[in-house]
Amino acid sequence: MPEPLRLLRIIARLNVGGPSWQVMVLDERLKNRGWESLLLHGQVGLGEASLEDAARQKGVRLQVVPELGRRISPWSDAVAFVRLLGLLRRVAPDVVHTHTAKAGALGRVAAAVYNVTRSPRHRCLVVHTFHGHVMNGYFGPTTNRLVRVAERGLARLSDRIVTISERQRQDIVARYRIASPGRVSVVPLGFELEPLVDLPPAERARKALGLPADVLVVGFVGRLVPVKQPLALIEAFAQLSASHPTAVLLVVGDGELRPAVEHDVARRGLSERVVFAGWRSDLPNVYSAVDIVALTSRNEGTPVALIEAMAAGRAVVATDVGGVADLVEHGTSGLLVSSGDMRALGDALARLAADPDERRRLGRNGRAHALARYRADRLADDLDRLYRLGLQEKRHDSPLESAR
Repeated sequence: MPEPLRLLRIIARLNVGGPSWQVMVLDERLKNRGWESLLLHGQVGLGEASLEDAARQKGVRLQVVPELGRRISPWSDAVAFVRLLGLLRRVAPDVVHTHTAKAGALGRVAAAVYNVTRSPRHRCLVVHTFHGHVMNGYFGPTTNRLVRVAERGLARLSDRIVTISERQRQDIVARYRIASPGRVSVVPLGFELEPLVDLPPAERARKALGLPADVLVVGFVGRLVPVKQPLALIEAFAQLSASHPTAVLLVVGDGELRPAVEHDVARRGLSERVVFAGWRSDLPNVYSAVDIVALTSRNEGTPVALIEAMAAGRAVVATDVGGVADLVEHGTSGLLVSSGDMRALGDALARLAADPDERRRLGRNGRAHALARYRADRLADDLDRLYRLGLQEKRHDSPLESAR
């Protein structure tokens, strides 16, 4: 039996979110496909929920690099770089796969330095995944331009760049000209969706969450941070409340904007109608309890909350940003509105609130699409294929069994 190929994965932090879930669910599946994996990660930020315990329960091999956090700090980043380079030399990976912006920068530069010290037949394949991107929606115009220049330089250090949707690929290739088309592959997300197929009874789920049994419930699942625009969500819900005065909004998540959101809820007189549940691990209860899931982001890759909601058979309303339209077909598996048009979002919520049959139709179609396209085994197959083909090209088509 051939020796397992070594995979070193690098992510800034294991917070609750799509990138972290991806690296977690892949571990056992890649092991079954002949890979030995080690995941390097930094520490979560203030107010963020950690998935480190969940990863360990799944048997993921972890190593903390404390300086590899989200925030930029010249000293900490320099220390993180030195630590990453040392780990590369110790592990001698066949593939280095980075996730998220800062880890992608430090990890790819470290991998490039490492490869300079190796013979061509022993160099590692360098892969980076854009789960979203920070080229738009995070900074001002000047910083955006600098970020794009930096990402173009990092792309030259990457053998393969992965995007999670076709629309995101167009951003990376055509809109921002980060990398050439031949270097960029689309690999949709994959999740363990089975727990969301057979949901607990809605009445029991609502009781667990402290929700009324007989009212319309709109749900939001995600971080309360600027790019998610939670204040816009409250504005749209306030509009819905005018026509559906008993509707309830369930907010699942936390983040830096929670105090501002709570203040806005109180200012609008909606405190009795908005439930802040914080981070929850019982997602089947969450999705069983809601009738509609809303997403108000101004920038996205492929939002995990929408995949989960669709797998659970829930109708979704979302802003048409990033890769959302690759996931949601307007009028077929959900409703899309322009980013920033909260009146349109409120109207879409009201439309679905008044039409249970339409909610059920969109939910059925969304579930069929999510289960067909976003399962974890499909993701593992896609990445296994990408790694092996890329590694053969990197090492001049030498057989993988003898590549080291």
